[in-house]
Amino acid sequence: MVSSRRGDFLCLILLSIVLYFPGLGARDLWAPVEPRYGEIVRVMSARGEWLVPTINGELYTDKPILYFWLVLIGAKIMGSVSEWSVRLPSALSALGLVLATYALGRDFLGGRAGFFGAIILATTARVFWEGRWAHTDMLFTLLFTLSLYFWARANFQRGAPREFLLAYGLMGLATLTKGFIGVVLPGLICLCYVALRRDWRSIFSWRLPAGAVIFFLVTVPWFGAVTLATDGRWLEEFVIVHHIQRYTSGAGHEQPFYYYLANFPADLLPWTPFLVSAIAACPPARARLKEPIPLFLCVWFGAIFIFFSLSDTKRALYLLPLFPPVALAIGCYFDALTRSDVAQGAIYRWMAYFLFGVFLLGSISLPIGAWYFQRELVWLSVPAALAMAGGGLAGMAAVWRRRPVTVFFAVAATVSLTMLWASLRILPFIDRYKSPRPFAFEVKKLVPKAEPLYIYADAMNDFNFYTEREAIPVVSSPAEVEKLTARGVPVYLLIRERDLKAIGMIEKISFLAKAPVGGKKWNLVRLG
Repeated sequence: MVSSRRGDFLCLILLSIVLYFPGLGARDLWAPVEPRYGEIVRVMSARGEWLVPTINGELYTDKPILYFWLVLIGAKIMGSVSEWSVRLPSALSALGLVLATYALGRDFLGGRAGFFGAIILATTARVFWEGRWAHTDMLFTLLFTLSLYFWARANFQRGAPREFLLAYGLMGLATLTKGFIGVVLPGLICLCYVALRRDWRSIFSWRLPAGAVIFFLVTVPWFGAVTLATDGRWLEEFVIVHHIQRYTSGAGHEQPFYYYLANFPADLLPWTPFLVSAIAACPPARARLKEPIPLFLCVWFGAIFIFFSLSDTKRALYLLPLFPPVALAIGCYFDALTRSDVAQGAIYRWMAYFLFGVFLLGSISLPIGAWYFQRELVWLSVPAALAMAGGGLAGMAAVWRRRPVTVFFAVAATVSLTMLWASLRILPFIDRYKSPRPFAFEVKKLVPKAEPLYIYADAMNDFNFYTEREAIPVVSSPAEVEKLTARGVPVYLLIRERDLKAIGMIEKISFLAKAPVGGKKWNLVRLG
């Protein structure tokens, strides 16, 4: 049993390394978030700053400090702040999340269900993308999942009672990563579970006083220090703008209440069809939910889904913390199929045929689409097309022969090979159209370091990072541009083509450079 678990861990580590690490720094930082995080850490590294994050000369109050600390440590080890170092915490967190999901499934649902669930999690579209993207959400999801894992081990007596204390410490780290949601979400899930079980007395076993001490020991030192260093401004903006206003008034990401009903199935691909068949094959929900572990996992999913659906601010990546229980549910379904505990019914077969049919269709349409829209991509698309064709044919044969294990690994292998090829070749190819780095290097060469550089109506921070300018002031109206030209000294301005007509004054503009960046035409001009 021990050797089997060790083998599972090694296989999952190898899969995660293949999925998340090759070509991690092969493409530039893509707006809006990646350049922002990179610039925050670049400035912190240049200043020797470890306490107060800033961006473009302003206080950054959107997220706490832990992710930036990890990037900064990695940059110190590797010698510079680079695309690789900025994304490394996400890739490591994705690896950790895969292993945490396996441990959760192994301890509560069985080793094979946990192994299947971890592979499912690793190869979902959202987890793969976030594992290779500079966001705080993957790190947060890892810490959040580990906190619930250790809480469940202690609460369901699968581990020692002291593991409650470890859960509180992880909640503190999650709070240092993304804010008070790091303790609110786990607390909400645990309380909802207790309420549904009507087991309020169990709360007295949670070691709350000691847990509160540990949580505050983890969080208060930095929160207190940054509050003192900024005269309370950081904490005030963090709470009011990025917690209260973001939850209640949209804060730039306002979406309708049904937003996640459409986004979540897409983010769960390619495993969404099997979630449908798993739900259809599930025994009566009421009887199943009398069991503690299924109820806990359902509450985990439901509490997060409802909590974020009620918020005015919605983003697809916010649902990342509910992927472990969903992946384990599908893993349990495949485990039941392999043991013949669940029949390979019509819904399962047709869902599988549909998925593998999509793979075959994609293998044909991918090179054809590349030929019509971007012929340089045709040869780059061929390996991905071959992987999809092979997976589609092998999967259909496995469904026909009623071999669910082969069906499972046909999906996982097809997605893994396609994702790996996309990471190594396709995304770096797209990078030439999305990245501002070549243009930024030209700007850096043309504009003397001592001369002021402004940018018109943009706050993506990619030019800050690649020109290595701590501050590029933003001007947002023609009147502000007029004030700059009235000074009687040359002023350098980055401006998009579409905004040139808005500001007028074409006769006062000297065009120094231009380039397309992310579908927009940018100009470097000198005013006056």
